[in-house]
Amino acid sequence: MSYKPVNFEPINKLLAGISINHILPNAMKILTRYILREHIAPFFFAFFTITFLLIIDFVPKIIDRVIDKDIDLMVVLELVMLNLAWMLALSIPMSVLVATLMAFGRLSSDFEITAIKASGINLLHILIPLMIAASVVAYGMIEFHDKVLPDLNKKARTLMGDIQAMRPTLVFQSGIFITDIPGYLVLIDKIDHATSYVEGVRISETKDPDHPRLIVAKDGYLEMTDDGRNMRFLLNNGELHTLDLENPDNYRKLDFVNQVINVSGTGSELVRTNSEYRTDREMGIKQMSSHVNRAVSAVKPLRARINETIDTKFTYLFADTFAFNMRDTVDTKEALSLVRSDASVLVRHVERSRQQIKAQKQISDKYSIEIYKKYSIPTASVVFILIGAPLGIMTRRGGMGTAVAVAIVLFIIYWAFLIGGEDMADRGIVSPFWAMWSANILIGLVGLYLNFIVVSEKPLFGWIRGKS
Repeated sequence: MSYKPVNFEPINKLLAGISINHILPNAMKILTRYILREHIAPFFFAFFTITFLLIIDFVPKIIDRVIDKDIDLMVVLELVMLNLAWMLALSIPMSVLVATLMAFGRLSSDFEITAIKASGINLLHILIPLMIAASVVAYGMIEFHDKVLPDLNKKARTLMGDIQAMRPTLVFQSGIFITDIPGYLVLIDKIDHATSYVEGVRISETKDPDHPRLIVAKDGYLEMTDDGRNMRFLLNNGELHTLDLENPDNYRKLDFVNQVINVSGTGSELVRTNSEYRTDREMGIKQMSSHVNRAVSAVKPLRARINETIDTKFTYLFADTFAFNMRDTVDTKEALSLVRSDASVLVRHVERSRQQIKAQKQISDKYSIEIYKKYSIPTASVVFILIGAPLGIMTRRGGMGTAVAVAIVLFIIYWAFLIGGEDMADRGIVSPFWAMWSANILIGLVGLYLNFIVVSEKPLFGWIRGKS
């Protein structure tokens, strides 16, 4: 039997016309959509689970504050919903981490990562669309932190303050601090509930955090006004201290024989209030930046005042002669006494200016920390993609339990860096930038190293063995 030769020339021409450059773009598009879809379900599952756990942890903390207030259920739900804002700020980055660990863990356990490597596709190319998606999420979260979260934080604080202002007289006891009145801390040594006579009254008023007041009185009377909605202290024989935290030189003390202190909004009904005051976590980036700029600007004249004072004193002290009390010269003993007195005054002036500079630096650092935090926490979504992908591949068949466990450990480390960094920045040990960004930088560097290990398929600690 004879066989007719097969002509492969048309097939060869067809194959020659098909370039790998035509195949790879379509394959990458399909693979990108597939990888992104793999993250959607784990993300939403982790998001709802983590948010639910945060709510469950939050609710018991407010129960003790509202349980005896006879508050409508809708008000309680409103309080929870307002506090949901900061929960979302935490749950979204953590959900990104869990989703990445679960998605790449499944892809690795089903040998799809192996297939992707065998096809010649670099794993780092897979991360690019994920990093872009995480960047979009991070940008949205930055806008949320800047424009939405501050207002919701303010409303939550105001509502909680209004709730705490309800029926504070129910907890008035001798020798116990009264903390139910927003903006006030009250301690009464002795109270007669029958006559409303009080002894040993100490009232700390912090409604204006920059100008707190302390009232101390020997005795007086406590009475309710406006049908129980307000409270009035009629105090005798005491002192009123007013502080200025921005300028300690403005401290004032007033002795009084009789003084009336009015405290509003202490009735048993929930009265909604609206205050213009905002804490640092209730401001946007622009508002906090203005505080930082104002604090920084205040330091320059203070430093100039120190230099000017020192220069003036040194010029005076090192002059050829001393002139005091209209006399041309003084003897050595008197001159030394005058120099010592002037030096003491100089030290006090410099120390006062130094304390003011320190106060302005603390103000600047406080707001700078919150500004950097509004960027660093959302950016964690991108960093968690970088470290979550290689960890997911390494854990493989661990499943959801392993993914959640690894995510919790990483997030604890991340949060510990934030809290510790903020504390050290408040004490002036590190700068606000490093306090808020060190966690992202550290985890990002570890993520880059793990990606290198996964792509190159080298041992995790091969560089240690290489040195030994």
